[in-house]
Amino acid sequence: MKRALVRGLVVAMAVLACQSAGAANAEPAVPISAPGRYDSDPSSTKPADKTTRALGATVVVPAGATRYLSSKLFTDNAAQVTEVSHLVYCKKPGQTSVFAQLVSGQNVLANTPTTMLTRGFVTAPADSALNCGLYTQLINHAADVKGSIEVLASTYLQDVYGELVAVAQTFSTSMLVNTSVRANLVSFTAPSAATTVQAIGDVSVTTCYGVDKGLCQRSAGARMDGSGSFVGTQLVVNQLTATGAVCRTTTNGPLAGRTVTNTIHHYRVNTWLTDVPVDSSCGSRNFVSYTRVTANANQNSFKIEANNQSVGALFVP
Repeated sequence: MKRALVRGLVVAMAVLACQSAGAANAEPAVPISAPGRYDSDPSSTKPADKTTRALGATVVVPAGATRYLSSKLFTDNAAQVTEVSHLVYCKKPGQTSVFAQLVSGQNVLANTPTTMLTRGFVTAPADSALNCGLYTQLINHAADVKGSIEVLASTYLQDVYGELVAVAQTFSTSMLVNTSVRANLVSFTAPSAATTVQAIGDVSVTTCYGVDKGLCQRSAGARMDGSGSFVGTQLVVNQLTATGAVCRTTTNGPLAGRTVTNTIHHYRVNTWLTDVPVDSSCGSRNFVSYTRVTANANQNSFKIEANNQSVGALFVP
């Protein structure tokens, strides 16, 4: 997904607290109200001219509150390779401008069922609730004519937990990955009553190929002549000592890799941990998390996308 598709803050932090942990029960998912087959814009469509389609599935974030929003977008029956932007836009009642957003996207292959997960935390201003809904932009990536793709009725938006105990969130900056980087760096202090914390670390990547453009510069060491990238990811959560040293490390498993071809080009990798212990022997309730992202030296470099497309968070529901 092109960076010009999105607006807003590159880095956002949200922290809140309440008196007790409460129940971490999932709220019901809200299905979209406008599934169906949609035209995709021609490949040459300029960012400002792309059609933004409202899919429905409104979730309200109360004034002054923070909510964990999660959405799955299901597509199928694309007539050609289609660039699909998966957008959660939050607006003040009666306004058209976007106050907060969560964004991802990828190229969907023709006639291939595809699922995209977009999630993160949205904080409403103290003086207004936010109405959050699903939107999409669709671009024919194969030709400079209109195409088509189907958005399935199973697509939804969900307020995952309702009221939260505490959360810290960061959106990554743009990064070129030739070897390895740490994305989505988050610092968090677990509340006194919490015995575990949860973490997410999602990155949107774009393969480097063809001519120099943006972060993908050969002069910066970018490899661009292969057929795709091999993207490694691992979510790392470190609990610290009182002096800031690492006391205990929890990961979502070994470094895991996947191939992102130049045809797919844009791809979202989601990682998470749901039960990270708060170890009392560490002498501190401070945590730091990050998404370890690696590139294979024998394949193309890639970039991590910014503008609310790559997100990390530590939280207690």
